Amino acid sequence: MIGRLTAALIAAALALPAPASAQVIELTGGEWVEGVLKEATSAGVVVEVGGQTVRFGADRVRAIYFAAPAPPPPPPTGPPDLAPSTPAASPAPSATVPPELSQPSSPVVDALQVLKALRAATVGAMNLREYQTKVARSAAAVDRYLAAVSSGPERDTIRDAMRYHVLAASAWDNQGAASRTVWLKRDDTLDRCTAYLDFARAMREKGEAFYAERLSTYVVISDGVIPVLWACASDKIGETELLLTKDKTSAAR
Repeated sequence: MIGRLTAALIAAALALPAPASAQVIELTGGEWVEGVLKEATSAGVVVEVGGQTVRFGADRVRAIYFAAPAPPPPPPTGPPDLAPSTPAASPAPSATVPPELSQPSSPVVDALQVLKALRAATVGAMNLREYQTKVARSAAAVDRYLAAVSSGPERDTIRDAMRYHVLAASAWDNQGAASRTVWLKRDDTLDRCTAYLDFARAMREKGEAFYAERLSTYVVISDGVIPVLWACASDKIGETELLLTKDKTSAAR
């Protein structure tokens, strides 16, 4: 049974010394994190999502749900002559991620946590509409957080990570009904991912059945590009964490 916690109940939940289980955590920015609530204290909330630990400060939590709420209407679909199908399972994240950051909450850290939750979701079973809904929510939240950040390399890597997920959602939606190819939007973000460049080169060498440049704004490429884009996003998450760790080390000196 879904029960939305009032402010008083949230305060009580945050005071619990032992882990509790929940399905959805609603954050103050409007996004949702689905997982298992491992810890809730006055310092914050710890959620396990797809085997990964995600932390949020207490001031970031609006409500806790013990059953998933109904999702909002899905975003518009792609061209009518293209039908979606499920891509290959996402590979394990290729980036080497440092230990969990013990850094105070900030717009960059909050945006990073949203991306980590989205990354964890790609590892499990998920259909197109579920993924589109998660990407739309995450993109809106990341945009809100980054609006408070004027510039910096962390801002750039987070934007790239989110963009790879947006491109993956579009490619999955624009998958051919009779082929294992997708229409992928051309985007300069793709040039900043070595994994994508290597994959595109390999598909180009296999011939037009795997890669073709038919339009100025799209390329046709094997649907294996979708998990590659997820790996690109994961790499950017790893880069962001390394940048934050470096900033923290520099500040401590």
